[in-house]
Amino acid sequence: MEAVEVLADGDVGVRACGASEWINQFYDFVEDDGPWDWRACSTLTTREVEVLESVLGLMNAACDATPQMVTDDQLIESGWPHRVQPVASAALALMRSRGRFSEEAEEVEPGLNM
Repeated sequence: MEAVEVLADGDVGVRACGASEWINQFYDFVEDDGPWDWRACSTLTTREVEVLESVLGLMNAACDATPQMVTDDQLIESGWPHRVQPVASAALALMRSRGRFSEEAEEVEPGLNM
């Protein structure tokens, strides 16, 4: 969820963590080039994978359309955070509706630990 939260904040998310982290945090979890297949992750539902693929498509387009080294202002001015925001917000809402596992205690089912 953390990988999507900052994207769901749009321009505010870029200002909060910086342009590079706004992009890289998502790709740290949703990475197509790595050995770990996030789509097969047992903690994601089929619908969550679908919405994350939608976010991935937008993030790939954003990366293709912006310079590799981009400032916060340049990224915001590109409009990409604004375009990604509603799709990321929908993904985050879906994921939050199911809940999240506690980082403090072992759980069989995710709770509403926000």
